Amino acid sequence: MLDILPIIYTVSSILSIILAITAIWFSLSVERRLKQNFMNLKNLIELQHQMTEDLMNNMSNESGNIQSVVQQTQAEIHETLQDMQENCKMSSSKKGK
Repeated sequence: MLDILPIIYTVSSILSIILAITAIWFSLSVERRLKQNFMNLKNLIELQHQMTEDLMNNMSNESGNIQSVVQQTQAEIHETLQDMQENCKMSSSKKGK
């Protein structure tokens, strides 16, 4: 019976070492996957940020274009209204003569 105890201790020690190595290997594997997922998420966030900045710049440019077109159209409408008003005054003065 005493001869069996050292064998049992040795076998259980070897199994403990194998389990510890397996646990360490598994945790390293999980850590590697988590790090890769984090890097993928970071890259995705940076891409989204860049795309958002590009969109904001495009919106700014477009709003400037729209503003200039609106101002040009307002000027044309104002000019047209002034021409119409002058034509109406000429017509009124011709009728009065």
